[in-house]
Amino acid sequence: MKYKVIALAVSGALLAACGSDNDNYVEPTATPVQAFDGAVRYLDTYIECNGGGFEYVGETGGNGILNIGVGNFPLFDEDPSQCVLEFGENIYGSGGGTREARDESNGKLMTNVRYLVPPQLLASGDAIAATPYTTLVALKIFEAEDAGETVDLDAIIAETFSETLPDGTTLTPAQQEQFLSNPQAVLDSLDATNSKNLQASTMVLSDAIASQQDNIAAGTVDSSALETATKKSAEVLAQDPDFPTTVNDDGETVPTYVDMTTEFDNNFDTISDPDNKDPVTVPPPEEGEELEPIDEEVLPPPTGGTGGTAG
Repeated sequence: MKYKVIALAVSGALLAACGSDNDNYVEPTATPVQAFDGAVRYLDTYIECNGGGFEYVGETGGNGILNIGVGNFPLFDEDPSQCVLEFGENIYGSGGGTREARDESNGKLMTNVRYLVPPQLLASGDAIAATPYTTLVALKIFEAEDAGETVDLDAIIAETFSETLPDGTTLTPAQQEQFLSNPQAVLDSLDATNSKNLQASTMVLSDAIASQQDNIAAGTVDSSALETATKKSAEVLAQDPDFPTTVNDDGETVPTYVDMTTEFDNNFDTISDPDNKDPVTVPPPEEGEELEPIDEEVLPPPTGGTGGTAG
């Protein structure tokens, strides 16, 4: 199935030219792409255009952003919707970065995550982010294509959020669409309850994808199972008063996170069963630490030629 490109085979990054106000200097133009759960720093980035095979691009930096210099991937520069972006640590065995991926907002280790941005979510001039939600949308698109169905992107996006967010969460269609490309802007616009619910679902969905990536690639776990497991687990996590922050013994407010991968490894069939009403076991939130800011990563324009190709 087409989902093999993930194997299984994400703040906002703006797809725009970057210039300088100084008439004597012109910055190289670049396309920022972001990995976001919170922003994920040091996550390997790959690109495939027109079926030419995935190529390593680089590691994300500050704010989970990698700026791809124009000229490195001409097909991507010409029309991003010809391409697929994939994020994950050393996905293809060789190549890739050497630093451990971490969530900047809480320090959670993210070396097991896999994110995908399908062509349908890539367009010139739009922000680009790879998140658990773009990955779930991609899976639902691939499932529709494999079934010979017409891909209704708006319907897929609406279902993706309605089937994963805790009941009572209010997220407009415009906010849902924006969250797929500029997630931090949406979180910043929400009230505390809706923001907490969305953060819980995003974190849990990331762990579900990480835990089940081999089964997803094999076709034994589908999007509906991921949705059910995410919603049931996120509803529990969102009720925890110590998420997404807590007050530590020194009276400081610190970020927290959970890691559901072990629970999903051991009990995914039960958790993803919509008829099973047993409470989901969600580990107590762990205290984390917001990482110190660093610069965004830059892949400069190629020199001495036309640059890399993606096909």
